[in-house]
Amino acid sequence: MIQSADPSCRFALAADAPLLANLAALWTVNAALARTLESLDESAVYPVTPSRSGPPTVSLQTNDGRNIQLHSRHQPIEEAGRQIDRLSVSEKTFFYVLGFALGYHVQLLWERACQEAVILVIEPDPAMLLTALLHRDMSAMIESRRVLFFCTDDKSQLLALLTPYSAMVTLGPQTLTHGPSVQRFADYFAQVKIWLEEFAAFSNTSITTLVMNSAKTAQNIAANIFRYAATASLDRLKNRYAGLPAVIVSAGPSLRKNQHQLNGLSENAVIVAVQTTLQPLLQMGVEPHFVTSLDYHEICSRFFEKLPPTLRTELVAEPKATPGVFDLFPGPVTVIGNDFAESLLREMELGKPKLTAGATVAHLAFYVAEHLGCDPIIFVGQDLGFSDGLCYAPGTSYDDVWQPELSRFCTLEMKQWEQIVRERHILRRIPDQQGRPMYTEERLYTYLQQFERDFGQSKARIIDATEGGALKRGTLIMPLAQAIEQFCSQPLPVPPLDYVAQTVDLIPRCLQSLALRQEEAVRIREIAQQTLPLLEEARDCVQDQAHLNRVIAEVDVLRAQMNELGRTYDQVMQLTQETELKRFSRDRDLAASGADGVERQRRQITRDIENVQAVRDAARAFDSLVTQVMSTLSEQEEAPRGRYAA
Repeated sequence: MIQSADPSCRFALAADAPLLANLAALWTVNAALARTLESLDESAVYPVTPSRSGPPTVSLQTNDGRNIQLHSRHQPIEEAGRQIDRLSVSEKTFFYVLGFALGYHVQLLWERACQEAVILVIEPDPAMLLTALLHRDMSAMIESRRVLFFCTDDKSQLLALLTPYSAMVTLGPQTLTHGPSVQRFADYFAQVKIWLEEFAAFSNTSITTLVMNSAKTAQNIAANIFRYAATASLDRLKNRYAGLPAVIVSAGPSLRKNQHQLNGLSENAVIVAVQTTLQPLLQMGVEPHFVTSLDYHEICSRFFEKLPPTLRTELVAEPKATPGVFDLFPGPVTVIGNDFAESLLREMELGKPKLTAGATVAHLAFYVAEHLGCDPIIFVGQDLGFSDGLCYAPGTSYDDVWQPELSRFCTLEMKQWEQIVRERHILRRIPDQQGRPMYTEERLYTYLQQFERDFGQSKARIIDATEGGALKRGTLIMPLAQAIEQFCSQPLPVPPLDYVAQTVDLIPRCLQSLALRQEEAVRIREIAQQTLPLLEEARDCVQDQAHLNRVIAEVDVLRAQMNELGRTYDQVMQLTQETELKRFSRDRDLAASGADGVERQRRQITRDIENVQAVRDAARAFDSLVTQVMSTLSEQEEAPRGRYAA
């Protein structure tokens, strides 16, 4: 900024001022941060002084009167270089930087890391960022979109910022700490470190679950494909209960404290139950408006046994739910949009609306309540931990599983505690609603992270009326009785009778699409089989570039043919997500290694051979899966028309 005797020119900048280029770049990648920095007053900028080598440095006074030198007064760039030298820059592709100051260390890290590396800068002082952008041109670094900035104390924003990079985080990020900055905001950075550890746990659990369950998920979706095509669309429920309260009933231990207050509540609030609580609620005389299901495992069918044939509760389910749930459920069913299912039946152009992908039926219940337009959304029984040493509220189907083992020497409470203790290697202590310590485990803790991210982004008011369980950021804690009195006093409107029954008339169209997918899977397997010997030949002749180029040209022809089958290729790879994760990891390792020339080519070809082998095997499995589904649909089409009447 230029000092001037003319007050009207006090904010004028030279045409080549770094701030102009920096802010122009920042507006294109992070408009919210650019807006924050531009709103700062000129007086917020910290004074800088030139170092002996020329580049500026900053000295600040702490609250206790001490001076902190943020960079060397002699050689700030060389000092930053020594910091980077201590990192394994060539081995990592994701970095956390705690403290920005004038950004010397960040810019050097950006220059030395591979072109795929991403750097998350955590700097709580916007004035310091503005000072850096005023004096140093970092526009190229900002424009690269490889440097992210987090400058608030909002955990949900941090989770939202990091979520697209979950896979990279699971490979192990590296942390660069700018000591003087951390000294200035010690408490802030201590909290952020905890959040980063929590996100790492969340990412690892999410990726592991994806890899382990991807094949089973694809199998269930394929098995449910007719139901997907024939059931009602989620569109009809959009904002049906806009501005009206919803109560999400989960099966946490605290539900036993206030479940009696749910009687009669369905007249004044939308009741969305998770599958575990459906039968206990019905036994109490409470018929929920909706129940959610998404779990792939067959055991979840137990929650839908012995339901009354006149049930009015509507099942809202993901198509990956075990087919047994749909077989047993007697009421109306709505299946949520899914990319895998849409691609299987792409010629039908169903275009079913999707919801946010949730980890549990409780997450799905929350997304359903948001889709309905409900406000507030009230949680009951959502402990996300082991309140009072229990896993579940009494009365769920888990009681039936343990029933044969019960006696006066072995109670339900003892069985629940045994289950908790068996998982003691993954237990962790967290604060409960009242700030007291309680136990949870890694899986539940991951679910808590996703809820807190969702709550931070939701437009609805979130009421935690669980009266126990984990502390959930982004909620208003309130007893259920108070929430009912304050928000559930008006009767709900009568919903329209717009549910459309299923029909077998869609089966021929489903079979036509599936037949095309089968043909494409066979072609993918053939292309993969033809590609393998060429890649092996390329690996063996990598020293002979002329020979290698001829082989690669043949591979490119086959690759172009495979690209034409891209959508089905993506579906095939759904059956081998572990291969995709390994490929992602190898690509990151290769990018970070700095290998070039012949060695880089050899490693790339070896990677491609392993990947093509996996594609071939997955295409064979996909072909078998589609064949089985088509056989089942053909039998269903020929069977007498019952539930799926035209």
